[in-house]
Amino acid sequence: MRLPCSLVAVVSLGLAASLASAAPDRLKDVSKLTYCSGMDSPPLVSFDAAQKPTGLAIDLGMEIAKRLSDKQVSWRVTPFSGLVPALLASQCDLIVDQLFDKPERREVIDIVNYMYSSQSVVVPKGNPKNIQALDDLSGKKIAVLNGSTIKTLLDAENAKLAEAGKAPMKLVVYNADTDAFQALRINQVDAYGTTVETAGYYAAMAPDLFQEGVPAFGRILTGIGVRKDDQQLSAAVRQIIDDMRADGSYTALLAKWHVASDKLD
Repeated sequence: MRLPCSLVAVVSLGLAASLASAAPDRLKDVSKLTYCSGMDSPPLVSFDAAQKPTGLAIDLGMEIAKRLSDKQVSWRVTPFSGLVPALLASQCDLIVDQLFDKPERREVIDIVNYMYSSQSVVVPKGNPKNIQALDDLSGKKIAVLNGSTIKTLLDAENAKLAEAGKAPMKLVVYNADTDAFQALRINQVDAYGTTVETAGYYAAMAPDLFQEGVPAFGRILTGIGVRKDDQQLSAAVRQIIDDMRADGSYTALLAKWHVASDKLD
């Protein structure tokens, strides 16, 4: 499945009326929310075969809009590295994606957490290079997503390899998960560093092609991005997630997408 050719696409989706609640002041006379998303991190955000948004974060974003006085939703598709700049430029109201809660991001935006995520390293089926730990990445070509947390983690691992006198890994940067997995499939890279959730999705979709190499590591909170000057919306989103945790719909959502182990503590 491939992303549309344009870097930015808008998909409008209607919402059924239920569980509507008061929206922040600036949204009271607004009928539609715009969400920025990379749409390339299944099972959280992606397009299905009919090119409709699908995934855990998609469902969560729709539920948030429904509970904010039954708003409609438009999805603005943006490369992952451009999500925060797009939000800061007011091109969207929220970042709805697999956005890791990191201190440097907290300096420029608010993040409302909705789950945990972890990192993993995917390898070809059979693990021909016998990659089982981060040390085994020495001298290998590893695909990473532009702007991703695992790129930062593997940069740090390269520094450790250098200190130990070992050959560094070569990080090959891609803008989309689909491109990285294609590179892995045709042996342009030896492994792909991504999230556990995305690794599990592709391993399930193509069990004869991919498997986990390095087990899960780097557990981190994951959330929705909000501008710092949009405090009412930030508080409203936080309250909606709290309400969903209380009414059972949050647990049901994670179970639907087979990531129940990622639930908030």
